[in-house]
Amino acid sequence: MVKKYKNYVVTFGTELTIMILGFLVFRVANQQFDEYGFSEYSILRRTVSFLLPLMMIGLGVSIPRYVSLESNRNSYFFAGLIWISASGVLLASILGIGSNFFSEIFFGSDKYSDFILPMGMLLLTYGLHAIIYGFLRGKLNIYLANFVQFVNVGIMPLTILFLSDSVLDLIYLNTISLFLSCVIVIGVIFKKYDIEINKKLMKEDSMVLLRYGLPRVLGDFALLAILTLPTYIVLEMQNDILIGGDVAYCITLLNLVGAAFAPISLVLLPEIASFMNQKRKDLIVHRFKVFVLICVALTTFGYVLFYFFTEFFLNLLLGSNFRSNLIGYARIVLLSSFGYGLYIILRSFLDAIHVRATNAYNLLICLGVYLIFVYFGVKNESSVEYYLYSFVISILLLGLITLIQTYLNIKKIKW
Repeated sequence: MVKKYKNYVVTFGTELTIMILGFLVFRVANQQFDEYGFSEYSILRRTVSFLLPLMMIGLGVSIPRYVSLESNRNSYFFAGLIWISASGVLLASILGIGSNFFSEIFFGSDKYSDFILPMGMLLLTYGLHAIIYGFLRGKLNIYLANFVQFVNVGIMPLTILFLSDSVLDLIYLNTISLFLSCVIVIGVIFKKYDIEINKKLMKEDSMVLLRYGLPRVLGDFALLAILTLPTYIVLEMQNDILIGGDVAYCITLLNLVGAAFAPISLVLLPEIASFMNQKRKDLIVHRFKVFVLICVALTTFGYVLFYFFTEFFLNLLLGSNFRSNLIGYARIVLLSSFGYGLYIILRSFLDAIHVRATNAYNLLICLGVYLIFVYFGVKNESSVEYYLYSFVISILLLGLITLIQTYLNIKKIKW
């Protein structure tokens, strides 16, 4: 049994460790920086998460899918590196040119303009990591993939935090160390998989990857817009970076809940694609039933536990000097974990079954719903809690739509 599910066991163990380290990172940041520094750090993390899918141009999904479908074609890796580099340089240039403007949008003040260009370079290095990780997942090289993920996403941010005197120092150190790590692993992959650099293959691979990936950019961006807008809206409405930082941290908690289910999703995409090739509908149905039940059971248990012991958990996560607003805000935001967990797991089914960007359409619908709530909230000068409950409704809707569409699409599979 363990051998049968070894990909899930290894990936889940790695992601669980990274999740624990992620909690620890915020606790150290809360101790390392003052309350303004912690809010800056929380908003920085949220902004990076917001912009990353835009820069990825869908490669994070298309690389593992097509590498797993065409296991003998390793040239997708080189095409992915070229496109992520071009996209990253373009985004960093735009951010650098409009640093004052983007500083106002992301941090509520132009005094943070020094953060913007370095943040763009950090995004580029995270893009390189995503291509590496996606390629290794597609090759089902589960051990190397998880080792790279563990070092770059788990160990590195925590180590650098101890070496940083300010958030700006942290951005520079993280960028340099992540870039060096990616260069080393890229060299290993080129040697191990004998990656071919061929102009004709580059064009063919680019067409395949972008045709599949680009339609999904809007969906990825819509998801991160939903996850990020509450922070920016509250920051704008309250004109207080501390409250904005509180909201950003609560949504980070939701992301970390999502990270608990992410290992399942990471393994499912290439696995379901493989089942599609084998015409094994029975295995797809089995995976669907098992993981929906697991998701609902774990989410219910986790939320009930957090609700009754919120203060204890926040003490554990941040230390005793957390702001009291976080208790109420976190209880509201984490209600959305029921929908978010379902989405994280089931999106891989839809991505594997369809070239059409079904998840993207669902996400755009839910973003539209959230924006309608925001419109009425701004018009009526609503409270912070209103925007958070609006966020919860939108994410629960996303989970429900994804569940229904996955069920219907699996039912329609015929060979």
